Amino acid sequence: MRFHLQFYFLTLFIIASFTSTAATIKGLVIDKESGEPIIGALVVVKGTQFVTTTGLDGSYTIKNIPKGEYDISIQYTSFEKHQNHIVVNDEAQVVSNNIKLTETSAVLSEVQIKGKYKAGSAEQARNLEKNSDNVMNVMSAREIELLPDITVANVLQRVSGVQVERDANGEARYVTIRGMDKRYNYTTVDGVKIASPDDRARFIPLDIFPAEILERTEVIKSLTPEMEGDAIGGVTNLVMKNAPDKLLVYASAATGYNENLFNEHYNSFDKGAIQSKDPYQINGASYIAKPSDFPLNTSVIKPIQAPINDLYSVTLGNRFLKSKKLGVLISGSYQNTFKETNNLFFKPGSEPTKYNSPEFDDLDLRKYSTQETRIGVHANIDYRFNDKNVITLGALFIHLNQFEERNIIDSVITSVNRPGPGLGTVDYKDRTAQRIDNVQNIQLKGKHNITNQLTIDWTAAYSNATRDVPDMTEFTTENNFQKDTLGNITQKGRILKSISKSWEKTNDQDLQAFLNITYTPSIFGKDVTFKVGGMYRAKNRENYYNNYDLSPFGGSVTGVPYTSVQALTSANYALASSPLGIVNGDGLDYKDQENISAYYAEGKINLFKNKLEVLGGVRIENTYVHDSANLDPTLVVGVSSTDQYTDVLPSLSLKYKLSNKENLRFSYFSSINRPAFFEVVPYTFPGEDFDEKGNAYLLHSTAQNLDLRYEWFPKGIDQVLIGAFYKNITNPIEYTLTRTGTSAQALQPNNLPNPAVNYGAEIVITKYFHYFGITANYTFTYSSVTVPSDYLGDSTVGTKTYFHTYVRTETRPLQGQAAHVGNIALIYKNPKLGLELQLGEQYTGRHIAIANGYQGLDYWQRGLLVSSFSGEKRIIKRLSVYVKINNLLNTKSIMEQNVSNSSFNNINIPSFYLPYQNQKDGKTLVESSTYGRNYLVGIRYKFD
Repeated sequence: MRFHLQFYFLTLFIIASFTSTAATIKGLVIDKESGEPIIGALVVVKGTQFVTTTGLDGSYTIKNIPKGEYDISIQYTSFEKHQNHIVVNDEAQVVSNNIKLTETSAVLSEVQIKGKYKAGSAEQARNLEKNSDNVMNVMSAREIELLPDITVANVLQRVSGVQVERDANGEARYVTIRGMDKRYNYTTVDGVKIASPDDRARFIPLDIFPAEILERTEVIKSLTPEMEGDAIGGVTNLVMKNAPDKLLVYASAATGYNENLFNEHYNSFDKGAIQSKDPYQINGASYIAKPSDFPLNTSVIKPIQAPINDLYSVTLGNRFLKSKKLGVLISGSYQNTFKETNNLFFKPGSEPTKYNSPEFDDLDLRKYSTQETRIGVHANIDYRFNDKNVITLGALFIHLNQFEERNIIDSVITSVNRPGPGLGTVDYKDRTAQRIDNVQNIQLKGKHNITNQLTIDWTAAYSNATRDVPDMTEFTTENNFQKDTLGNITQKGRILKSISKSWEKTNDQDLQAFLNITYTPSIFGKDVTFKVGGMYRAKNRENYYNNYDLSPFGGSVTGVPYTSVQALTSANYALASSPLGIVNGDGLDYKDQENISAYYAEGKINLFKNKLEVLGGVRIENTYVHDSANLDPTLVVGVSSTDQYTDVLPSLSLKYKLSNKENLRFSYFSSINRPAFFEVVPYTFPGEDFDEKGNAYLLHSTAQNLDLRYEWFPKGIDQVLIGAFYKNITNPIEYTLTRTGTSAQALQPNNLPNPAVNYGAEIVITKYFHYFGITANYTFTYSSVTVPSDYLGDSTVGTKTYFHTYVRTETRPLQGQAAHVGNIALIYKNPKLGLELQLGEQYTGRHIAIANGYQGLDYWQRGLLVSSFSGEKRIIKRLSVYVKINNLLNTKSIMEQNVSNSSFNNINIPSFYLPYQNQKDGKTLVESSTYGRNYLVGIRYKFD
């Protein structure tokens, strides 16, 4: 053994001796002015075949250099070419050659443009985080390109402290920031709020935005007085691409598929048969609708095989006119995708059984087939009169057209109506729907330096958002399975049960104006910034909803045998609801007017040799809101209401510069959350899983917020961010599952009776080692709120036992808040090979998805780990291919209750076993969804 070890080390020594006769040149290439490393600079040993590029940390290494004298050339776009002379001799095995490059500058008339950081680059993102007045996290366009995500909502799940709420297809739609539900956050485009196409809420469904048209995303977690104050969690700011300083051409094309569609067929339907308007809209309010007004063409389901996704994007930009004063950019994206989701859902009864054991009436096996066509177009024009006056016009158009077919097999699972496994009543439901979201946004901005100390900037904005859901049709048939005396299973035969058709249209419009005045005098030798300003927004929202129910002719469910939709005629069914429709019947036909005016004053000063930056001030917001629903005021409370209130919102931000690369931040701010428009309307509406109900007595929430963060930006795009936060919320709003009748439950927004506390900590680490890198973030959040909850128990008096509902208190986390949220990605970037690879993991911990009014029966979303892979390879100069794979492990989404399902089990009656349950984990499965893997491959061209 000892001989073998000696031989092994001797061999290594001999090999090392032979390989060490040639030298190594290594060094670091940095920006002379900023000291930042330069990534991808070309390093050439002139007169030889030796050439390489700098890595992600600005370093380079060239091995096996023979002895001699060499000229080393280093060049990089926008920097002056550098050349120096080195000598390699026998003794110098490692030659250190660090280089500082000087940035070039271009003069445009009176405007000098000196780009320290390329727009949309990771370097620009780190610089913005470092120098911002707010606590924020930035993701650049280049970082977004390498992600496996194609929509903004999916991109944001990679940001520290952000978790997403997914739709029925598994796609991210809304964001939760630092454990605060989507309602506590708002979205801006280039710093200005936009109208929302959501038919009920203020918040923006972020899945409507294609990611390609963005320059960066900013998640802002602390507010300053100049920002709107209705964000307790944070603000998502989408920064659109701006006009470049030189010609820019970007184009991409891709194709792909959803794995589930190769295993099962896709359910399509006749989209051309959708009726854009209902009989009420076509013929007027007094029209008596007839069965023939409701053809069933859209309920004819057409299975097709494996439809393919296609995606395209293009960006063009340049500067024109004398001295290039005029900048123009247009960016567009087109995405046409198909997906299929398999889902099972246990529909609860109106109340649990004794001792709060869950009770379910039905089991739904669901299949969603969805096509989404997403279009995004952004245009930006700026005119630079001189170095003191600039005007910018930005226009944005977003369109999302979704076609969805939902197939449900609904089995009764109550012990009374289901005599055994595979027996009882089964409903077959097919719902066809089209949802069209449109957002139009125009912003005109100006910035004017009146003097060296006085600056005025202003914004005028128009935004309009619409949602149209025409001719949503739910077609239901029924069958019944029984055992005969011989034990054989028989069926009564499939019959037509019901037909429902609805139309909905939302229109949301904003007119906005902003004015800011900045004055920067020098007081006692110190530069001070005073800023005052104001804003005004007039919002008008209208929502239209109408529904018609049809049943088998004569109302009998036994008289119309079902074989196919094509075999039915209008003679087979009749109107079961009013032939006038229900425009005035459910409250979803409403109007809302909201006027918000605000003004603020803030000041900023640098103290202690510019190490401490202090920014403080106050914002005052006035809210006026008036809503009215088309309901009978003698029967319903809150049909028309007006509310007006004023909030005073102070804030203070401190930033202490520990060094040129380190900051320590502290911030305090007060903020609010307004109820959504429809929430205060006394509506009742059938939702996806539960009925939904409004609350005319809802109050707005207020919060006090604290933030502390340490920041270190050692070099390049490396960073370490460590922070903590605390929030105290008064009148928090949550949706709770509430009993609304003897056989129904509904989700209703309510103010919780006690204040809620939410606090936690965040850490972000990004580190690169030449061509390799790792980026990770983790957020821990704890929240607590005490609420009343019902408990169904019994009591014994004498010999009699009585069944009672007791009101108890329960302390739990806030709805939607996960204790643990994190991301990690392993990255490889080799500029010489033109190769970039990324393997990522995103984790969202378990959290309450639906709060239940009964103690211990909240619906918990199980922790979800989603894996992804993406890569890009340069083929030739400016042309590359890329691949994106999402949901690598095909992770299931699980919702459950923290109670055992054993109460359903009876060893003597097998039908009492609840299906699809794990009998040993002490929990009850409520919902499970499988989304499948998503694959995408494409080509990308860049000229910039």
